[in-house]
Amino acid sequence: MQVGYFAQPLHPPGSDSSETLQHDLYQMEKLDEWGCHEALIGEHYSAQWENISAPEIFIANALARTKNIILGTGVTCMPNHNPFHIAHRIALIDNLARGRFYWGVGSGGTPTDFQVF
Repeated sequence: MQVGYFAQPLHPPGSDSSETLQHDLYQMEKLDEWGCHEALIGEHYSAQWENISAPEIFIANALARTKNIILGTGVTCMPNHNPFHIAHRIALIDNLARGRFYWGVGSGGTPTDFQVF
């Protein structure tokens, strides 16, 4: 059996984002050490409790800190992106990841994200 993790990182509103992002990256390192097969990172822009608006950037940082775990988007909300731009960013991270990247796409998101866009 393979174990996966879905990180929708939840942090209390008002938390220091630079600290919570470091904590989330540390979690990825620990998951890798413990043999977790994969971790998917959620994308949110306007939810106060979830502070990762660019999972591919977070994943690029986590890839440099880990050795085996596969990291992926959970999910890229396509209505919030220019398809041409996201295709290039995803292709870049896919090449950098050397087989340790999954790209999940979807149409959902929080209602406040849709209002922003």
